[in-house]
Order: sequence, then structure tokens, then C-alpha cells
Amino acid sequence: MHNAFDIRAVLRQLPVRIESAVAYSDRLLLGTATGALLMYRVVEPTKDRPLNISLMETKKAFARKAIEHLDVIKEAGVLVCLADGLVTLYDLHSLSGATPLNNTRGANLVAVHTAVDYIDGIPTLVSKLAVHAKRKLVVLEWRDAEFYKSLEYSAAEKITAMQFASASLLVVSTAREFLTLQLSQNQWDDLFPADTASLRTVAAGSLSAVGNNGTGPESTSSPQPASSGGMWGSWGIGLSGSSTDVKTIIARMPGEKLLLCHEDIGVFINSAGKLCRQEHADPTLFSRVPTGITHTSSYVISISSDHGGSDTKTNVEVRNIGTQALVQQLCLTDETPMQVFNGSGGKQVWAVGRHTVWRLIPAPIQQQVEDVLAAGQYDEALSLVARSDSILESEKEELTVKIRWLRARWLFREQAKYEEALSELTDLGATPTEAISLCPERIAGELADEDIEDEVGGSDSDELAGDEQNQQPQPNMESTDSVNPNKHSKSKPKQKQVMWKEALYAIMRYLTEHRRWLQRAAADGKRGLEYAVRVLDDSLDDGVDDCDIRSSQQAHKARCDDDSLPHVRLKRLRFSLEHMEIPVAAMSQVVDTTLLKVYLECSPGLLGPLLRVKNHCDVEQSEGLLIEHRRFSELVDLYHGKGLYRKALQLLQSQGMSPDGGALRGTYPTVRYLLRLPADQFELILEYIRWPLQEGEELPSSIVASVFADDRPAAETFPRPRVASFLRIVSPSLVIQYLTYVFETWNDETGVLHDDMVSAYLDLIGSTVSTGDAPDEQLRQRLRRFLRTSKRYSPEKTLARLPDDGLLQERALVLSRLGRHEHALGLLVFGVASLTLAEQYCVDNVDSCAGVFVLLLKILVEPPPSDIVDNEAALIRSGDLTGADGGSPPSTAAQVEDARQTVHRRFAGHFLSMHHQHIPAADALRLLPPDLSFTSDLLAYLRGQLCALDQATRASDVVRNLRVGEDTQSKRRLHRLQSGFVVISESRTCPHCLKRIGSGTAFAVIPPQEKAARPVVVHYSCWQRHKPSPPSHAESRSDSSPVSGEARVPSIKLKWS
Repeated sequence: MHNAFDIRAVLRQLPVRIESAVAYSDRLLLGTATGALLMYRVVEPTKDRPLNISLMETKKAFARKAIEHLDVIKEAGVLVCLADGLVTLYDLHSLSGATPLNNTRGANLVAVHTAVDYIDGIPTLVSKLAVHAKRKLVVLEWRDAEFYKSLEYSAAEKITAMQFASASLLVVSTAREFLTLQLSQNQWDDLFPADTASLRTVAAGSLSAVGNNGTGPESTSSPQPASSGGMWGSWGIGLSGSSTDVKTIIARMPGEKLLLCHEDIGVFINSAGKLCRQEHADPTLFSRVPTGITHTSSYVISISSDHGGSDTKTNVEVRNIGTQALVQQLCLTDETPMQVFNGSGGKQVWAVGRHTVWRLIPAPIQQQVEDVLAAGQYDEALSLVARSDSILESEKEELTVKIRWLRARWLFREQAKYEEALSELTDLGATPTEAISLCPERIAGELADEDIEDEVGGSDSDELAGDEQNQQPQPNMESTDSVNPNKHSKSKPKQKQVMWKEALYAIMRYLTEHRRWLQRAAADGKRGLEYAVRVLDDSLDDGVDDCDIRSSQQAHKARCDDDSLPHVRLKRLRFSLEHMEIPVAAMSQVVDTTLLKVYLECSPGLLGPLLRVKNHCDVEQSEGLLIEHRRFSELVDLYHGKGLYRKALQLLQSQGMSPDGGALRGTYPTVRYLLRLPADQFELILEYIRWPLQEGEELPSSIVASVFADDRPAAETFPRPRVASFLRIVSPSLVIQYLTYVFETWNDETGVLHDDMVSAYLDLIGSTVSTGDAPDEQLRQRLRRFLRTSKRYSPEKTLARLPDDGLLQERALVLSRLGRHEHALGLLVFGVASLTLAEQYCVDNVDSCAGVFVLLLKILVEPPPSDIVDNEAALIRSGDLTGADGGSPPSTAAQVEDARQTVHRRFAGHFLSMHHQHIPAADALRLLPPDLSFTSDLLAYLRGQLCALDQATRASDVVRNLRVGEDTQSKRRLHRLQSGFVVISESRTCPHCLKRIGSGTAFAVIPPQEKAARPVVVHYSCWQRHKPSPPSHAESRSDSSPVSGEARVPSIKLKWS
């Protein structure tokens, strides 16, 4: 409650008894019991002068008896006076020219209404006067200040109250029910019974029916008793009863509404006679039974004749129209008020007794708003600002937004209505920092309000994980006290501890949704978003206390002289809301960092999804929080998202080596993280992959396969020579594994890598030999396969690295790449002692060296050179390689040479017979020794040579005969062309331009395409334009080629006619 009005007795102890009163403009008219009319001038208060009322005129014989009612039709200039049961009309300006309405004798009620109505599409000012007299209604109508017509309507019951809802609808009340009269149709409709129980039922929206067994509304030409009347529209009601001992009131309200009141309860209806359910869902409950009701733009003011038997003597009650909450209770001390009314469109409020007149002066609007805000009645403040006519329209929106702003904070912190509060902040366009500031300091950080921790629970996680009963906000019980039914009032018990787990979940949903909004803005290319930012107003003195603002009654009376200030300035609204554009990146950082804090408090499982994607969390704050909560896996994700790869790897290494590393213990998390690094972090990868390769529990080959030999784009872009050099330090086998993948998958033809591959093989073989073990034959086969298939390694470098006394087959393959076939064959024959390998060597290299078979034959028939490794002799001595006689192994050098000669000659025969096509007979016969036995192999070789010679001869004959035939065909063709001629006459024309071909004109002859056709003669220029290709020489021209008629075609004979 707050002080909305100050009561001032402006007229006291009048010598006459007041029966009626009316106010308009700056006039106040009082009707007395003696029939006199008192006219007063009212001077409104200003800053310089107080309220002043002075008597202007007294008309003693204005009426013969007591003036029961006064009303004014200002637009028509008419004063309505009800006295002695007769309505008389007077000129409003002169108060003369009495016009009695004789058809209104016995009148007891009067109602007036003025509004703009569209008649035939023309806006017309229509004023109406309704008078109830002896069960009939007389309605007079003025149009544009001119009297128009008078109509009468019958009424079946006595009407106790009536008022116009609109120009065409009159709402009346009988002793039993409320009804409506549609003036244009003369049709009565029932509303509902005029008793307290029915009004409560109607206001509650009950659908049960009463009266006439709930058969629904009935329309009649005149009102019927309530026992036979139906209900109105879809509103069924229960309960009925007589209330003849209580006066029913129908009062006009702002916005073309009526308040229908019976006893202490009232309901609002609109101009169509329908209940205002949206704006006034609950009935208006008065603390005293009102005897009169009026209104201002914001309040319903009622007076009562009793004090209710309470200690507090009050007979004036002020309620908010919008919220229907009790605002103020006042007491008129001199005597009991009999009538309350307003003037000047609701800006003046008057109360009159028998001998006293009071004026209710409204408190300054800024004082009222400040008071309701201090009481925490934000709905009251919103309604007051919205309905007040003392606030500039330009300021209403600003004040409304500020109050809604404070209400949202109050809902969050005092009422535990988190979703509603955050939704309100979103509608106001507030920055997320405003919602974050409502959280405790451990969440909001520097944004937290200073007093927030005094209202919330502690930060222990046990408190957040309490019982479900403690986690849910206590329901708000609506007070049934008619003194203050405002559900947002501070009269309810304040919650000492906000249930912060539910609050954090609401904050989490709010920040998540706002994060999506920021992401969409960033995707659309927006650099900033506009928010409403709260900025403190330093122009108000912050040192002023609320008690100073809610000053004493004497100071309030002093301010009553200045009602409407040009600007409303309130201490509790000492801030302004400025629309600022805030960078998306900056706001994203605040939102993401706070969201991380919220996740840590109530939902740690969502940290990973937040940090593994692009985020704007503040690294310093987030790092400290994650370390404090030992969320090292999420900290690695944070470092990775921010590009702090080294810090992430340092953390992984320290946790991997620590016995308390938890999920990060071991090398696997490090290796897995290395796979996530981009290609430009290659040096960092080499630095931190050492300890998994050297000390890890995983196989190095699997690590290499995962990090380097992988189909990731980053692995393909790594500098491969650097990778090979790094892996060679660890193990040559890893180099072989990596380069094999590089060659087979990426088809890399870089010579350096092929040389590294050979070096890795040789290093691995050399390490095996250095331990005293024999080289792995499978490894050597892989090396030979690579030397045989690769064309990119350097044979010179490879030959230099090969040992002199080992790896002879590999050396032979390298020598073949150098073109030193004779040396390579000598190694295979004498060093390796394998004639089969030598034969295969010849087969493999015959394309690159056609005489390689001849070189092998030469080696076989000649003694070995002295500088070659001769392992063949050792095999002959050991008996592993023997001649055909099958005797004992030779022991002397001569015997060894004889055995070698026997083996070589026998293989030479086989060699000649199998590969005779590659060994010319001339070369073979030159090399073969004279004492060589004529064996079947030699016979097969000679036969093959003869067959090849014969085949070549036959092929030569065929080619010669084909050339002779082609020459004959060319001669015949030439003869045919030379035997043709064309005749150029004076009438011959060119088929292209249709002009004559003269004797001095260059022309061209196109040979016929068919035998029976004649050649075509055209201009040479025409032929140049239409030819498909440039003309060739006559010697190489075909039958279809065009020829010119001068020097180019000697074979064409020309005849001129």
C-alpha cells in the first residue's frame, strides 16, 4: 500500500444540507435539500498557489424541493436536474431556461452518455440521457449539440441502478439481476443475478446454470423477473437470491468499461456487455460495502457509510484498476460521505457529505511509483505507469521498461521464478550479463551483485545436490486477504535461500539459447549485436535513503500542489537503458565462460561438448576452474580449441607419467591427441612423439601407423624426408614401414625418399650382421624387390654403401641400373655361382640391353677375370657344383677349371637353345670354342637361327611386292587425271557467284567425285572462300582436290571457244 491521494476538506459546515453534486471544467455545483443550487469556481493548484474554491452564485429557488440528482451534458450545454421526481433540463451556461420533462414524472434514476458515433458513415457527437420513471425508461438523444429525438422503453421491474455501456447499450440492475437493453432493437437481455454468490461465480467462469434450469439466455421486449429469466451467453451461473436490502452500483470506468457491484464484490464488463476476463480475471473485492464508486485513470475509489467495526476508522478505499489491489484506505473525519464523483475527465475526485465537501488530491506520480517499487509491488507500478495521465507518453515506455527490468530481477532473486525472469530479460533485449549478475560470485565473477551472497545458499556442491524438496521453489500462495491481493507483494514470506540448482539449470538453458543466437549472428557476418544496457544515472544523489524519499505527511502535502512534473525521476530507477552495439566476440566470451562455470556446478558431462567445438571461453579463467576441479581431459580440449597445443601436450605428458593421471595416464592419450594436431605443428609432433616411441607401452609400429602413415590430410602434408630422418634415429624398421606406406599409398617418386628406403634396408641388414647373425633372407628379398622395381633411387650412392664382400645379388641389381651388365653378370656367375640367376638377369634386362645374352655367353666360354670374387670355385671344390661325370670333387686348380668349363659349356648349350632369338648366329659362332661338342642344344640353336633367317627373307619379299603394286596404282591414277580436260566458253559461269568466267580470270577446276560426273570450274577467289582447307600442290593432290587453271594443273587440258 502507498499514499495515492491526500484528502482535503475544501468546504466545511455548510449551512445547508447537500443532496447532490456535479463537477465540470472549473465549476462545482451543489444541490441542496431546500432546492437551492450553489455554484463554485475551482482554481487548480500550481507551484505558486494552492487549491482554491470560491462561491460564484447561489440560486435559492432553483427547484421547489430537494435536488436529488445533478448531471451535466457538457457537449449539448445541458444541466440535468432531478427534483421532486421530475427531470428538468437547464441551459448549462446561464442556469436558466428550465425545460421540464413531463414524461419523466416519478423518476428516480438518471444516466448520461456522450460519445462519437458513426451515423451513415459520418462521425457524429451523440449525447444521450436516460431516465427511469415508473417502470419505464425515457431516452433523449442529442446529435452535434442539437436535440434529436426521445424514445420510451418499458421496464417490468423497478430499476435500482443504470449506466450506459455504449451509445446503443444500457446496463441496468433490478433487485434481483443485471440486464442490458439494446436501444436500437428495444431488446432486453439477462446478464446474471444481482447477488454476491452469482457475481463470484461469474467472475470465476463457472459453467453451471441457475434459474430456469440453466436453459440459457432469453430475449424479451421487457425485463422479466429473475425466477423466469435465463442466463446470458455462455456464462452459466449458480445461486440466486434476493438482495433488496443492498443497493446495487453500476459505475463507469476508464476505457468504455463498467463496474457492476453488489455488496462488496464487483465485476468489469466492456461496452458490449461482456465480462473483461483477460484484463480483470478476478473479481474486485472491497473491504467495505461501497455506497458510491468513481474512478481516475489508475484507481477505483469507493466510499462506505460504515467502518466495519474495526479499530481503524476508514470510509474511503482506493484500489488499482488493473491489478485490483488495495492501494490506500482513508477516513473522512468530519462526517460520513454520501457521494463520490469525478470531474474534468477523471482528473478531479470529489466526495460530499451532508455539510462537507472533500477533494482527493493525488500524490505526485513519481512518489507513487517510488512507493510501490519500494514495496516490491512491480505489477502495481506497471499498471500505475500504464494508466496514469500524469506521465508524458514519451516517458511511459521508458518507465515501463525499467520497471519490467527490476521486476525480472525480483522474480529471479525473490520469487524463484527463474524461467519467467529470464524470459522477461530476453524480451527486454537485455545483455546476458544482466542475467549472469543475478548468480553468486562463483558463477558471475566480477558481474555479481554485491549483496547476492546474502540471499543465496553457500557454494558447496552438497547443497546443490540436496533433496528434491529443497531443489524446487516453494509455490506462491495467492493471498485471499482483500487488503492486498497483489500476488507480487512483499507481504508474502521472503525466501531466505534461492534454490540454486534449479536456478543454474535455468541459466544454463538461457545461455545455451543465447549462444546459438550469437553463433547465427557470427555466421551471418555480423560484427556486433544491439542490447539494452543498464547505465547508472549519477545525476541522482545516491546517498538519499528510501525513508527520505518516502517523506512525512507534511512534506507530502507540500508537494501536492505540484501534481504532474515534466519528467519523472525516481531513486529506484536511477539508471537508464541505453541501446548499445556490443561486439559478438566479446559477448560470446562472457556467455561461454559463464556457461563453463555453470556446467562445472550442475552438469559436468556437458563440458566436453562445449570445449571440443569452437568456443570463446576465457582461457585464464577456464584454466583455473578446470584445474581446481581436476577436469584435465576438458582442459586439454580447451587448450586445443585455443591453439595452445604445447600446453596441451605438456599436460598430457605430465599426467601420462603420473601415477594419478587417471584417464590421461599412459601414452595412448598423447598419441591420440597428436592425431588431432594440424600439419603446421609438425615440429611439435616430432618433439612429443619421442617419449611414446621410446617409453610407451604401445608398439612403435602402431604409433607410426597412426601418426605418420595415416590417411589424414595432415599426415600427407608432413615433410617426408624429415619424418624418415626422425624415424631412423628410433629404428630403421620404422623408416621402412613409413616409406612403404608413402610409396604404395601416395605414389611418391622423390629420389631422396627412395635413397632413404635403401639406406634403411642396409642399416637394418647391417645391424643384423653386426650381432653375428646371418642376414634375414626375407629382408633381403624385400630389398631386391625394391631395387628391381624402383626407378628413383641413386644407383651410385647405393653402390657406394653396399659391402664389397656381401650382398652380391643386390650389387648386381644396382650395376644393372648403371648399365654395367658384364660386371653384374660376372658377379652372378662367379660370385653368386648361380647360372640361373644370370639367365634371369638377361631376361630382365634384354629390353634395355639387346646384347646382354651375348655378354653372358662370352662370360661362360671365357675364364673368369682375376679381380672378381670367385665363389664358384669354392662350390666346385666342395662338390656342390660338379661336372657331368659325377666323380669325386676336383682338388687342383686345373681340375677346378676343367669342371667349371664343363658346367659352363653344358649351360651354354641350354642357354643357346632357349634364347636363340636374342643371340645372333654370327656373334655366337665367333664366341664358341672350336672344340665345343655338337650337341642337341646346339642343333636346336642353329635350326632356330635358320628359321628366323628364312622368315626374315620371306617378309622382305612380301614388302617388296606390296611396294611394286602401290607404284602401279599410282601410275594409273596419274594417267587418268592427265587425260581429262575442260572447256572454258564465254557463257560459262561460276556456280558460286553466278558470274562469267573470262579468259583473263583466274579459275580453279574441281575434279569430279564420281566417274560419270564432269569437273566443276569456279573462280579462284570463290574457291578460296568456300574451300574446306588450303589447296595443296598438284603433284600430291587427290581426285577430290581442287586445282587452278593456270600453272597448278598441267594435267588439265584447256580449250577456249
